[in-house]
Amino acid sequence: MRIISLLLVLITFNLSSQEIKRVDSEKSFINYTGKHFLHKWSAENKNISGIIQIKDEAISNIGIVAKVSDFKSGNSNLDSNSLRVIDALRFPNVIFKSTTLDQENGQIRIEGVINFHGIEKDINILAEVIELNKITILSGKFSVYLTEFLVDRPSLLTRKIDDEINLEFELYFN
Repeated sequence: MRIISLLLVLITFNLSSQEIKRVDSEKSFINYTGKHFLHKWSAENKNISGIIQIKDEAISNIGIVAKVSDFKSGNSNLDSNSLRVIDALRFPNVIFKSTTLDQENGQIRIEGVINFHGIEKDINILAEVIELNKITILSGKFSVYLTEFLVDRPSLLTRKIDDEINLEFELYFN
């Protein structure tokens, strides 16, 4: 009886066909943009770590880590000030982990938790999913608000930067 039970467990496990894919940091990026009434800026991170788990041909789990110091704007003063404002030495990473996924017709609704500046917040993201030669590509946009993460927004000419930060991502998994 034990052998039959073990055999059933092994067959069930193999039929579920789980697969793990890792982020291809050569192609993937996360970009953010912010605004102040005088100007707009953006920075990009191309050094992302993460995995997706695929079960029964659908994404069942996502985990992403991006170092705050890897976001580059092309302006070293802006980058230095950003790292100081968000206290990158104490909070060096932005971490996202999914809790619920609903994939259908080339789109995926992702519910998860983002950890930034030492604060965890629930977030919902709608992304596009493309399957291309065993590569899974996720792309989408979403916004966060700095005050939700207790970031003290800097001022220029007595006016603070906008609270809303827009993020865009394109993540390649293989």
